[in-house]
Parts: sequence; structure tokens; C-alpha cells
Amino acid sequence: PRQIVLTGAQRPFDSPASDGPANLAAAFTVAGSPRARALGPLLVFDGRAWQARGVRKVETLAADAFEAPGRGPCLRVTHDGVLPLAVRSRPPAFDLDAVRELPRVDVVAAYAGCDGALLEAAAAAGAGGVVVQALGAGNTSAAMTAAVARLIDRGIPVAVSSRTFSGPVSPLYGGGGGADLERAGAVFTGDLSPWQARMLLSVSIAHKPEDPGAVLRQWFQHEESARA
Repeated sequence: PRQIVLTGAQRPFDSPASDGPANLAAAFTVAGSPRARALGPLLVFDGRAWQARGVRKVETLAADAFEAPGRGPCLRVTHDGVLPLAVRSRPPAFDLDAVRELPRVDVVAAYAGCDGALLEAAAAAGAGGVVVQALGAGNTSAAMTAAVARLIDRGIPVAVSSRTFSGPVSPLYGGGGGADLERAGAVFTGDLSPWQARMLLSVSIAHKPEDPGAVLRQWFQHEESARA
């Protein structure tokens, strides 16, 4: 139940328009607010707070550097206090008390002309799982899809996310695309960024190494039920 709030700064402390002090003050305000309870870890920047699900950095230098595409911030900090916005309930937390170290999971990007070499290299380097940063709604080349199938056959789980800024992945196309990835056993990770999908897959492997795919699918079922 203890609230966790993350913040930072886009500009250095000696900048004429440093945003660090204001972000820190807003983070303390959110951490002390009853409106922040039961929302999970929160990110506070530029007077807004986001739940972890779906949030990503969208600007390298601007003060308003974060967004959660399709979801938006959950709280806003004003001179009147903390105001609720698009608050969502969250799936149950994982019990990882007995886990000392999370398994290695690598992210491999799809691109025009890609093959399975980097997937095989990740497996050879000891990755316990791989996230494919796919094109569009979750597509890769036929060669990369074949490599995904080989990894899954060897017991290495593969999750699929997108390099696209907004929207969920969905197994729509054949010819090496998302439908073939799903048939091979890959798990699609909704609108999670590749880096969030990486953490979720790593936790799922630690939680149930014999069948992390089942853990992933159950987590997403909980998430969809909470949204409904």
C-alpha cells in the first residue's frame, strides 16, 4: 500500500528554467495525496502523474516529456491539490519475495530485411526470453517469424510489442506477420512498450519458469477485466 512515485528533470539544475524543483515538489504532493492510493507506482512530470501501464517518454528535451498514448495521465497537480483524471484499476501484483534475480530478457527490433540472426544471438547469449519490437500492429519478416518459432520450440518464450508510438499489437496478418507469430506461440502484449513488455516477460519467467506464456496471458486477462 505504500505509494511509490518516480520523477526527475529534463533540464539541469543550473538552467534558467530548471524543472527539477517543481517536479520534486509535485512528486511529494502526489505521494501524500489519498487520490494516489492503490494506483501502483506513479510517474510525475510537468504537473501530471501517470500510472505505469503504457507510459513512455516521447520527448528528448521538452519539459512535457512523457505520455501514455490512448490512456493519458491519471492525476494533475494544481495549486488546489491533486485532481483525478483517467484513473484505471490495475491487475494484481506478482509475488516475487523468493526471487533474488530476474531472468535476462532481450529486445530485438524488426526492420525491413531483418532475419533471425539477432534472435539466435540473444538466445546464445543466455536470454531467458525475447521481446520482438515488431512493425505496425505486430508484424515481422518470414525469416524472423521462423526464428521466433525455433526459439519457442527450444523453450525460450517470445513476446511481441510494437515500435509504433500508439495502439495495441494484434495478430492480423500471415506471410510471416502477426498471425504466424501467434501460431508459433508468441504472446502479444497489448499497448505495452517493448521495455515494459521486457519487464513483464522477465517477471513472468521468474514467477512460472515452466510456462511464462500462461502467466502473461492471465495478466492481460486481469488487465482487460479491470478496464471493463
